[in-house]
Amino acid sequence: MSCNGAGELPTDYGLRDCPDCGGSGSLPSRAVLTDWRCRDLEQRLHDEPALPRQDALWLLAELQRARTALNAVIGLAHDIQDDAQLAFRIRMEASRAIGLYEQTDPHPPG
Repeated sequence: MSCNGAGELPTDYGLRDCPDCGGSGSLPSRAVLTDWRCRDLEQRLHDEPALPRQDALWLLAELQRARTALNAVIGLAHDIQDDAQLAFRIRMEASRAIGLYEQTDPHPPG
């Protein structure tokens, strides 16, 4: 993060909101960051038709992550027979694929 948690960056014209965190002092979730990057890429593609290599590689990684999660969802969906726990696992797998929730360690050390 550019602002080191302060939410603002000094410029020659005074302080401005950090472009990474939007002035909040903490980074948004992966889902929000992915949405922002997709919008930026879409806008850039309207301006110049060539996609930089690093952006293409990022898009491919996102596609692979989504396909892996969807394959897992398909496999889990075959096993549902009025099983609430399995339905929960399906929701969590799909949520993980799109980065809807930040993951935390359920068993932190200490």
